[in-house]
Amino acid sequence: MHVISFKNTALFKQGIWLSATALIVSALAPFLLDGSLWRNPAPGLAGVCAFGVFFGYFLRKLPFHRLADEVVDCGEGITVRRGSSLEVIPFSNIVSAEVTSSVGLHRITVRLREPSKLGRQIEFLPQASLWSNLPGVRRVAAGLAERASGRASPRDAL
Repeated sequence: MHVISFKNTALFKQGIWLSATALIVSALAPFLLDGSLWRNPAPGLAGVCAFGVFFGYFLRKLPFHRLADEVVDCGEGITVRRGSSLEVIPFSNIVSAEVTSSVGLHRITVRLREPSKLGRQIEFLPQASLWSNLPGVRRVAAGLAERASGRASPRDAL
């Protein structure tokens, strides 16, 4: 058993939400400090609400909230944790594993035959040591795909 995902994914996802919150608060701070928010709240709140809606839409469209917090290769399958949900997915339920990239981040997408409680596909960031090594990330995905198709043994993937 070994972890094949980025160990700090949960912290990474929290950092993105906290950064967006900090930007919204920093946009609201000048109105709070000079007191104009209390005298005439409409202009200040309208701008901050528009800023918040933009960030909410932008963050919702980014796929980072769907990332699994931890993926462990268990030999007979993978164990996936996202938040408090834990799912064991056997290799017989995996259709494919491929590398997808967006916003400069490579992630591995595992598509399932039958949906699990985490969905029809599992996305996760590879280990940090592979972030700048696209061929290495592709090797991890290819190893998962080969094992899912029954062409490779767990030792071949290591």
